[in-house]
Amino acid sequence: MKKESGGDLNQPLVEMFRPCYKVWIERGSTDFGDGLYYLLMYVKEYGSISQAAREMGMSYRAAWGKIKKIEKNWGLKLVETQVGGDAGGGAKLTEAGAELLESFGHFRQKIEEAVERVFRESFAK
Repeated sequence: MKKESGGDLNQPLVEMFRPCYKVWIERGSTDFGDGLYYLLMYVKEYGSISQAAREMGMSYRAAWGKIKKIEKNWGLKLVETQVGGDAGGGAKLTEAGAELLESFGHFRQKIEEAVERVFRESFAK
């Protein structure tokens, strides 16, 4: 275990530490957390599963597999794709995908605010 260097043991605990957490939602055996959240966010931003996968440091196949798995298990179409042609290929979020992305983003923000508030209440004594 790596020992943290430095630090004044006389400083308040709230200044020595920071809260950490993970949050996700589940339905059945399938969960939606930060990984899929950012993947969908990048699909929305770039209009491309391939580019979203590159941003996430994963293969196109892995990214598409994660999207298809959640679509199948939850019965929700999250991403629409268009194959090549004159207009070029691409991907965009469906209405359900956009709603899930927005709702989870709001949920994450509220959790972050609550964690920070409770951390300060607990450690800033």
